[in-house]
Amino acid sequence: MKKHLLSVAILGTFAGAAYAQSSVTLYGLVDAGVNYINNDNGKSNWTMTLGLLQGNRFGLKGAEDLGGGTKAIFQLENGFTGGGALAQGGRLFGRQAWVGVTNDRYGAITMGRQYDSVVDYVQPLSGIVYTGLAHPFDNDNLDNSFRVNNSVKFTSANYGGFKFGGMYAFSNTSSTDTGSGFATNRLWSAGASYTQGQVSLGAGYLHLNAPNANTTGAISGDYINVTTTSPLHAAGLASAVIREDIAAAAATWQLAAVKLGFLYSHSKYTSVNDSLKFDNYGMSANWQITPFAYLSGNYTYTDGKQDSKGLKPKYHQVELIGDYFLSKRTDVYLLGAFQRAAGDATVASIAPDTYGAGGSSAPDASTSRSQVLVRLGMRHKF
Repeated sequence: MKKHLLSVAILGTFAGAAYAQSSVTLYGLVDAGVNYINNDNGKSNWTMTLGLLQGNRFGLKGAEDLGGGTKAIFQLENGFTGGGALAQGGRLFGRQAWVGVTNDRYGAITMGRQYDSVVDYVQPLSGIVYTGLAHPFDNDNLDNSFRVNNSVKFTSANYGGFKFGGMYAFSNTSSTDTGSGFATNRLWSAGASYTQGQVSLGAGYLHLNAPNANTTGAISGDYINVTTTSPLHAAGLASAVIREDIAAAAATWQLAAVKLGFLYSHSKYTSVNDSLKFDNYGMSANWQITPFAYLSGNYTYTDGKQDSKGLKPKYHQVELIGDYFLSKRTDVYLLGAFQRAAGDATVASIAPDTYGAGGSSAPDASTSRSQVLVRLGMRHKF
């Protein structure tokens, strides 16, 4: 009898040790607020929406210790709209869905639906993390208008503040398929970041071939709209994008309670007989007034050019936000944004719901060159 009890105790000890080596975490975020838009398709509008400052989500992430500093890891993350429907084109886990392995010394290799390197290394240093609002049309994808399917990603370990990584996403199409090929709707990207003391730097590059050209490839269903049917109107491309390239770099400098940020990004959309380019110049400042309150401002100047027509759409965008934390997980905020279209841009569009964010709660384009958005919101993380 004593031997039996001893065996049960030993087995229980090993079971507890094995359990301690694995973990699964449930997490999520809900952001809700009331918006005022001065010109929403020609009329002022009051709305109550979810997911403007940050996209609403819930997810599971976990790790299993394999020994020797190596772990198996995974993440499944759902996005949902204000009406509770699935976002990101109706996907169950449209924000992220990947599995991989990580090592303390070398880094991680992950496979599935993931973020590209521009988002990984540049977005955290941009003003988008404070206001949640993209550059016009999210032309550089820094606001995650699309995620990447069929991707294999490497993310290095942290070497004295320096990190780097890259991604390749498959088209999942045979090179012998009629009217398609191995390169159709594939993607690759690379990036790096460095932090030392009060200074952080980040840079990234993203290349896409015929994005959204099929349903099997890297981008499917949630690609950015830069055609003549978007608020770009005459400055939009007349046919589908066959190539897109994005290069971006950012830096932040922490000065006591104030963090200053600078960003530059260049995006180029190429169609059969045309191209559309955007250069974004951004400056941001975040003032941590108290441990529970901050005030942030962001300004972006976007300079566009369409080669075939010689058009030069331009945009000025200013955002201000005051945020107060009721606890570590709950905050209330007041957000204001103003956009002014200039040059050959005929209408303002702070965050058009046509850019493919998958159930976006953003307003439609203005019918004039100016648009104002004010939002009073609350966010809770769990």
